[in-house]
Amino acid sequence: SKVHLFFGNERTEGDAAGKCFNSGQEVLASLGISDSNLHRVPELPAEEAAEAYEAIIRGMPPSVVGVNHNNGLPSLDLCLLGSGADGHCASLYPNSAQVEESPGGRAVYLAAEGKGGITITIDAINAARNVLLSAGKASQSDMARKCLAWSNAASNRALPSGMISTSEGAVVEWILTEESAADLPAM
Repeated sequence: SKVHLFFGNERTEGDAAGKCFNSGQEVLASLGISDSNLHRVPELPAEEAAEAYEAIIRGMPPSVVGVNHNNGLPSLDLCLLGSGADGHCASLYPNSAQVEESPGGRAVYLAAEGKGGITITIDAINAARNVLLSAGKASQSDMARKCLAWSNAASNRALPSGMISTSEGAVVEWILTEESAADLPAM
């Protein structure tokens, strides 16, 4: 398979280490992606894991992970993210240290504040070729409205999902339900 899978966030410390990978085992097995193309995050202290995982991505050949010509960061073909009613995505929580790094950061991964793991950065998400962000619950309708209808969303550190933008060339699409889109202005 030509598909390579990298993780946007993962727990790397303690009993929760490998949580994302482990909880997705059934789905991952059904996809038929070879083990050599499933890039697990190392179980190390978060800072070390972020550095090691970033080195893995930066070390991939261009046929696997390209380079974004606008900011020089690695460019994934697709970054698939969920979001929370509070506006978080990956382990990028409102006003967290990781969110304060963006825009304009050079890191691909950072230690996730208070999570014992790592998260992809907003700059690295925006460097992807395509981003799909999902919000399917009624409780996410206000967040979706703020992320998609506010003119300052791309710089609003209180809404990390809104900071996911086309600024570095990514094609960004939101997957919404009727309930989560209820507060959006008519188009």
